[in-house]
Amino acid sequence: MREPGPKDGDFERLMRESYRLVYQVAYSVLGNAADAEEIAQDTFLTAYRKFDSLRDADKFRPWVARASWRLALNHRRGAARARGRDGAWVSSQAASGTPETQASEREFEARLRAQVDLLPDKLKAVVLLIGVEEMDVRTVAGILGIPEGTVRSRLHLARRQLLREVTR
Repeated sequence: MREPGPKDGDFERLMRESYRLVYQVAYSVLGNAADAEEIAQDTFLTAYRKFDSLRDADKFRPWVARASWRLALNHRRGAARARGRDGAWVSSQAASGTPETQASEREFEARLRAQVDLLPDKLKAVVLLIGVEEMDVRTVAGILGIPEGTVRSRLHLARRQLLREVTR
């Protein structure tokens, strides 16, 4: 491990400024608050160890967001049991309406959730980060390390596939 130096104050500041993003990225992959917290801690531990290799402090946020994304994917792939989403991507249930309408909405949301889970990882990533976490295209491109046009293309493909599947 490296000796504490003048950059440690910078790291702490950057970590505080980036924590919410790192957590949200992990949560969008895992759908579980405890696992997302664990991944966020692992991400910052790894980032601390490799902080000296970062040439431009302005790139810290996308750097740790990408690290969080990769650690979360590895964690999910290694999990022995399947996890359902905690409902984080369903922002609100209709408080009014008939019980039939509410049941129909819940059924549609369950079908949509199941179809999102079936998307290839590269499409699912874009849908979750943009649709659920409400990130912009530029941020998602930085996290995934792909061009903005690729993010838009994947989002379009994912939406088209989801529309086709849920309207069957």
